[in-house]
This record gives sequence, structure tokens and C-alpha cells, in this order.
Amino acid sequence: MRVRYAVGAGALAIVVVVTGWARWGRPDGDPQHGLRAAQRATGPACRSLAGRWPGRLDGHGRERVGVTGAEAWGDGAVTARCGVTSPRLSPDPCMNVNGVDWLLEQARSRQAGKKILVSYGRSPAVEVTVSPGVRAVDTVLLGLSKAVAPIAQPFHCV
Repeated sequence: MRVRYAVGAGALAIVVVVTGWARWGRPDGDPQHGLRAAQRATGPACRSLAGRWPGRLDGHGRERVGVTGAEAWGDGAVTARCGVTSPRLSPDPCMNVNGVDWLLEQARSRQAGKKILVSYGRSPAVEVTVSPGVRAVDTVLLGLSKAVAPIAQPFHCV
């Protein structure tokens, strides 16, 4: 009986170690949507944003992803992640949508093959990717601006 207990405990220890390494050894990411957690995704601003993400964007339903501070809509047609660094001054186009400034990062967008927009002047910032198949980027930004607006914005587009 004692031997069985020792073997059982040893097997349990191995399972715990392997499970722990599998969980802690991988980054907080979602390969299906190409998402990974932003550096400041666990901060209070991003945690409060979690309850404000819209249920639908441009007709696409929201999906739960296994990434802290991030969401996806329409099988990844639109993704958003909170906790990125706000962009610096840039020659890229910046637009205000319902009180939230969004910077279209043109070089990154060309490289990725989809639009990449980042909330400007907010800390932390929210990064949004929009696939080419999405009909109306402005509709997406309208839905997301309402959620992002409570994050303080000390700087604005010029």
C-alpha cells in the first residue's frame, strides 16, 4: 500500500509539473486570431474595458479569446487588444471618432495586409486590426470608441 501511495504521489507530481509548464511556459496568446497579450493588458484600465467591449461590430459577433485584454469579432475579422503603448507623433492619418482619436499606422497596415489602428493619446492604448473583408471601418471604430472613451486621453491628434 505504501509503495502504491508513493508511486501515485510521484505520478501526481509529474502531472502537476507538466501541466504547470504547459500553462506557464507559453505566452498569453491565441494563435487562431494571431493575438497575444499586450504588455499592460492586466492594468486597471484594460480590466475595466473588458465589460464594455461591444457584442457586435459591423455585423460580426464577438468571440471569446484566451488572451488577457483582447477580443475578436467575426472569426478574427476585427481584433482589439488593450494595453499597448500609445503611438508618438506621426505623419500617419489620425481621426477623431466620437471623442476618441485613432491613428492609422500605414506602414504596419501595408506589412500586415490589414488596417491597424491605435487609440492616440490614451494610456494604455487600444490596438485594433481590421481585415480587408470588413465593409465599414468607420462602423467598427464607432462601436469601439464608446468602449475606449473612458480611458483618459491627455493628448490629442493635431
